[in-house]
Amino acid sequence: MKAILSAAILVMLAILICGCTTAPPTGENAPTAPKIPHLLGNWSGKMTGYVDGQGFTDYSGTQITMMVTGQKDRIFTGKFVYTELTWKPTSFAGVISPDGKTLTIAEQEGGYSYGTFIGHDEIDLVYVDNAKPFNVAIDSLRRD
Repeated sequence: MKAILSAAILVMLAILICGCTTAPPTGENAPTAPKIPHLLGNWSGKMTGYVDGQGFTDYSGTQITMMVTGQKDRIFTGKFVYTELTWKPTSFAGVISPDGKTLTIAEQEGGYSYGTFIGHDEIDLVYVDNAKPFNVAIDSLRRD
């Protein structure tokens, strides 16, 4: 009986020693945080859309410029400026998603834009406003 007990203790010690002396498995590299896009500067492009009661429009070739004047981490601010229209510049504040691929903008005068980064220097914005008349627009912007 002593021999069996001694053998069992010896086996348990061997298992314990082997488990404690082996190097821990190397884990995969920790995922890197997504890079936050740098937006400061001007982004310009054309607009197309739909206005209730007026129909589809290309806004007579009007150019929109998104002037990003401030950015801290994922939050940014600026104003939209329009050529060829009598619309006054509109201030906005926006946020970049945690994955760095999309953005959301709230405009001071109402309406929201939801954007996707198409490339390093290109953004596709979709504008939505439920004011009367309600309207939507697609803004294709490139960094100036």
